[in-house]
Amino acid sequence: MREPQYRAKITHTEKTVQQLYRMQYYSYGKAQMLLRAAVGFGLVLAAVMAGFPLWARALLLLFGSWLLVSRDFPASVRADRVLSERKAKLPGMEYRFGEDAVHLTGEGSMDLPYKKFTRLAEDRDYLYLFVTRDSVCMMERTSLKPPSVEEFKKFIEEKTGLTWRREKPFLSMSIYDIRQLLRDLKSR
Repeated sequence: MREPQYRAKITHTEKTVQQLYRMQYYSYGKAQMLLRAAVGFGLVLAAVMAGFPLWARALLLLFGSWLLVSRDFPASVRADRVLSERKAKLPGMEYRFGEDAVHLTGEGSMDLPYKKFTRLAEDRDYLYLFVTRDSVCMMERTSLKPPSVEEFKKFIEEKTGLTWRREKPFLSMSIYDIRQLLRDLKSR
């Protein structure tokens, strides 16, 4: 194998696992987020508008408000489950980006062709290359060698044919983000 063009890694911690599942939820769970917000809003509206007894309105308001403010609760539950199953034995992963594939090492090793990736996402600290909803390569921006993140992103875009996204919680989405969400839902 030729010398890789880029290298990156991640040493997972409780924080990175939480962030990974949050990004997964923001990337693939937008319809679920929308449904949770709509049900929450409906419950709050029913509590305010309907003539239910006070105790019933309080319950509707409680559950509706919780659904509205607990945007990424499902992601936290999944991350907590994974953390408890692993009992604090979290992997470290290394990635070598070659001409035709990414070579992964950590809990084993494998080569992933670039065409297998289905989504590219980023946040302030990490880059995510999704193969499927439940299979993702997460790497720390600061671990990238050579350290040019913008050049790396262009390299990955060329190899995968995908574009990078900054996934957000539903309540932080702009009109552009909502339009992209509708396109994603149609393409499924």
